[in-house]
Amino acid sequence: MTLAVEGLDAGYGKLAILHEVSLSVAPGEIVTVVGSNGAGKTTLLRALNGLIRPTAGTVTIDGVDITGKPTEKMASLGLTHVPENRLCFPTLSVRDNLMLGAWSRGGKGDLAAVLELFPRLQPRLGQAAGTLSGGEQQMVAIGRGLMAAPKAIMLDEPSIGLAPKVVAEIMKVLTELRGRGMAVLLVEQNVRASFGIADRAVVMQRGRVVLEGTPAELVELPEVRNAYLGGAAA
Repeated sequence: MTLAVEGLDAGYGKLAILHEVSLSVAPGEIVTVVGSNGAGKTTLLRALNGLIRPTAGTVTIDGVDITGKPTEKMASLGLTHVPENRLCFPTLSVRDNLMLGAWSRGGKGDLAAVLELFPRLQPRLGQAAGTLSGGEQQMVAIGRGLMAAPKAIMLDEPSIGLAPKVVAEIMKVLTELRGRGMAVLLVEQNVRASFGIADRAVVMQRGRVVLEGTPAELVELPEVRNAYLGGAAA
């Protein structure tokens, strides 16, 4: 499923955040969006998922216009959003948190497939999600999104606050999803990790796309190395 964005403007009330943003993610591709705080990355995902309504431009899935459709319809269209800060339901069990993601499929999500991707959740299915480590809660959040059997998944800073070993596990899962033909749109503050797995990268500043290319191309640019990689190549 190809997710395409053309000339997107969006914001909050009279506060304009996004300006003429265009990008696309094809099946079996990881595209990462990077930028400093306030660049508009989270607003972009919220606009794509119907949490805020764009004021201009279009969002399409396989050529079908879904611009501004309500969030609750996005999962049935094959698009799922894993927001920042994990957002587990702390008093519910891991199993119940995961099963909530299957509501768009009438509760018939493939739990076994999610546990294959995140095997450390298997012995914790009956455990309250709030007692898990931060990394495990992030795995639950991603797993919940996958329970909807999406064709495209958007993730907002899934590595934030996590140990490098856990970040590596999550990045490995995203490459596995790509291998299964899923389109992956990854917003990340950990540029080194995201550039390590992405096919293409988009750099945003002040609500605009200012650079786009492969990670190998972008790390050759001094402005990218200095801003996001401490002056060193990835």
